Amino acid sequence: MAAALLAAGCGGSDGVEPDPALAAFVGTWDGTVFEITSDADPTVVVDLLQFATFYITIEPSGQYTATLELASGAGVEIGQLAVIGSTVRLDPSLPATAPTVTSNYVFTAEDYLVLDGPTRYDFNFDEVVEEPGQAHIELQRR
Repeated sequence: MAAALLAAGCGGSDGVEPDPALAAFVGTWDGTVFEITSDADPTVVVDLLQFATFYITIEPSGQYTATLELASGAGVEIGQLAVIGSTVRLDPSLPATAPTVTSNYVFTAEDYLVLDGPTRYDFNFDEVVEEPGQAHIELQRR
């Protein structure tokens, strides 16, 4: 996964070219806030960073690797980031079951990015279905 992203970002002969629209997003970003609020009950807010570490690396081509590290192991997602107006769209290729996610974004500083958008999370921990919610993620570039 990381090797494929590095190869693509190095401008090898694989045809992956840098996307100038993504220049502001390029780098490794550490999560400083990652909260998910339940749509059904807005008083239910899960702070993922209380029990996990989150970071995302975005290459000049838009390829990304997002990692959520828990004590039990890491969850990794690889895909393609696209900028569409004031939103970003993450189209995962791995894992194959990961949904496409769209979030509004704003740079509150050159190296500080805020994402807000819909998501799904297992708020009741029944492992049956994930309920709809809203993600609020703040990222600091390394």
